[in-house]
Formats: sequence, structure tokens, C-alpha cells
Amino acid sequence: MPKNAGSKHNTPVAERSAGQPASIRDVARLAGVSISSVSRALNPGTGKVSAATRLRVVRAAEELRYSPNHFGRALRSQNTNTYAFVLSSIQNNLYSAVAWELERRISEMGAGMLIYTSNEDSATQDRCLEDAVSRQVAGLFFMCAVESDLLKPTVERGNCVFINRRVTSVPDVPFVGIDDEAAAREFFATAARRIDGRIAIVHGPQSSDTSAKRLRGFLDIARELGCDIPEDAVVGSDLSIESGYTAASKLFGSQSFDAVFCGNDQIAYGVYRRCRELGLQVPNDVSLFGFDDNPLNEWLAPWLSTVRVPYAAFAAASLDTMKTLNQGKSAPGRILPYDLVLK
Repeated sequence: MPKNAGSKHNTPVAERSAGQPASIRDVARLAGVSISSVSRALNPGTGKVSAATRLRVVRAAEELRYSPNHFGRALRSQNTNTYAFVLSSIQNNLYSAVAWELERRISEMGAGMLIYTSNEDSATQDRCLEDAVSRQVAGLFFMCAVESDLLKPTVERGNCVFINRRVTSVPDVPFVGIDDEAAAREFFATAARRIDGRIAIVHGPQSSDTSAKRLRGFLDIARELGCDIPEDAVVGSDLSIESGYTAASKLFGSQSFDAVFCGNDQIAYGVYRRCRELGLQVPNDVSLFGFDDNPLNEWLAPWLSTVRVPYAAFAAASLDTMKTLNQGKSAPGRILPYDLVLK
């Protein structure tokens, strides 16, 4: 049996299809280090890495015949007139509307846009970034980015814009969005004047900077106004219809509420479905409050009160920010206005 047969060092090679080029993930697995460590080791001057780690990475790259034709160089070279848009969920019509508007504007420039979906998953996002950067895109737009191994190395080496969600580990990336905490405070304070009864909150994942700020805004203003929201009336949810439905099933299992504030409109749709199953009329029996003003609301959810975010302005401001970055200038990003839609 050849030396090292069956060892972990053969795993990356075995997992790849015949003829498939090695990826940075393969190198990381073979060297036994993180993807970001591989990036630093193969791109001197981009971060600290021990001599032993660098040697292990270089040997793994040589063994796999890995050619880092993208990382650290592709984004800077900007050899194409193509941009990449990484959105967290194609099922959210707000995100799709931003993608559509951004692609339309980029097309008018004579450029193109690649669209990727991360599904709120870090490994999936890394695969998107690896592919996008290897294509030497002129810049990356993120609609609700998540923390991942390749995120920080990518944004440190190329022009990137965050839309609708910041990522705390890379605070210097230009951000285009609204002041979510201020919007949540104003929304709750305005709506609370119309509510006489028990209030519940179904919030998004606290790993999301946007969801965390919305929840903080709701809870802070509720305390200031003297609104009693019991701990078991605050339930977490993913940013999806299905998860909103599950959260509502938990909330209404043994108690009733007169109003439910939701972390986004998708969650509110799921809460609405469960309310209807329980025979509750919206908004007569229960008032529902969402966030984002999904473009479908006008047609399918006229009962939903929400915070309207300007998706067309998101696209325009994001593209203007990217143009500034591509000129070699710093871009602070943009905080855009929002509107309250009360039913």
C-alpha cells in the first residue's frame, strides 16, 4: 500500500471529480487549517500566519496543484465588466426586487451581473464568493450577507457593498440601508397608540445585525412606553414564512394576543396563516405588523402594516457607491429614508 494511503491527506483529492481543479477549500482541508488561513498564507502581506502553517499550506497547494488565480488578485484586477450579486434568499420578493432593479441599472451601463443565492448559509456563501471572484468580477453586492470564512478576505481585497444588513466583523464595508433600530422604535411607538391589549413579537435571527437592531428597537421603546411584553411573548424565527407560522403556533398555543410585531413581512405571512387557521380575523381580531413592505403586499397582503424600505433606492444608491469604489475613492455608504404603512 502506498505511503499515506487512506490518510486524511488523500481525502480532498478523493472528494473531487476527476479533472476538477482544486479549490481553496480543498487546500484548507488537506492542510488542516481554515480557509482564511490558506488565503493569508498564499497572499503574503494580507495577514499574520505562522511559518509552520504557511509551509503546510504551500505543500498542500503544491500537492493539489492548486492555482490561486483569483484570491487577492482577481477583484483588484477587475478584468471584466461584470458584477456579482449575492442575496440571502431568492424567495423573499423584496430581495428579488432589489436584484431586478440593480441588474436593470447595470445592464443600462453595458455591464452584466451574476446572481448567487447563499440561503443564509456560510458554506454556501463561501462557494458563491469563490466562484464570483474567480470570474474576476468588477465588484460584489451583498443583500444580507452572513459571516463566513471567505467574507473578510474577499471584502478586504475587492470592492464590495453591503445592502440591508451589516456584518460586524467587517465594519468598514460601505452599507446601504435604513436605520433599522430607529425605524422599529418609530413603528412600534406609532402603532402602540392604536393597540389596546396584549402584544407579542416574532423576531428574526439575532446573528443578523438587521434583525437584532429591529428587536432592540421594539423592546426599548416598549419599555419606555410602559408596554408589558412578557418574556414568553417574544419568540425567535428564521426569516421565512414557514418559520413565522411555526412561531405563531407556539405563541397562540395557550394564550391570545391583540397584536404581533414581526421581524419582516415573510414572518408576518406565516403568522397570518396560523391566525386564519385559528379563526382569527386580521386586523379585526389581531393586528399584524411586518417590516420591509414586500412588493407583494399591495396585491396579496393589504391587511399588513409594515415599514416600507425603498428597494429601488437601495439599488441606485448601491450602484453609485460601487462606482465610487471603482474610481479608487472611499465611499461611506448611504442611510436611506423609510415610511410607515399603517392599516
